[in-house]
Amino acid sequence: MRVAIVLLILFVLGGCAPGEDLLGEDLYVRSCAACHGLDGDGGIGLDIGPGSNTDVNLTDEQIAGVITVGPGNMPGFPRLTPDQLSSLVAYVRSLSQ
Repeated sequence: MRVAIVLLILFVLGGCAPGEDLLGEDLYVRSCAACHGLDGDGGIGLDIGPGSNTDVNLTDEQIAGVITVGPGNMPGFPRLTPDQLSSLVAYVRSLSQ
């Protein structure tokens, strides 16, 4: 059981490998939902869901930077392609609305 949990954590924190054709929601579910919740309602990570307004004062580039670098305890996802990153930013924005 512990091995399965460790593998799940590594999978979630490992991000996506280059060349994987995953977009917005798929990337979010795979790499972000474990901490931010499926609907963005938080948990381990910040609430970024409806009404949270966490991205109101951030540009797309700033949100992309947060995803890429990962501030604080959040892991970064530097291996995302530009298209993956752009679609993930758009999906994250859609969650807070």
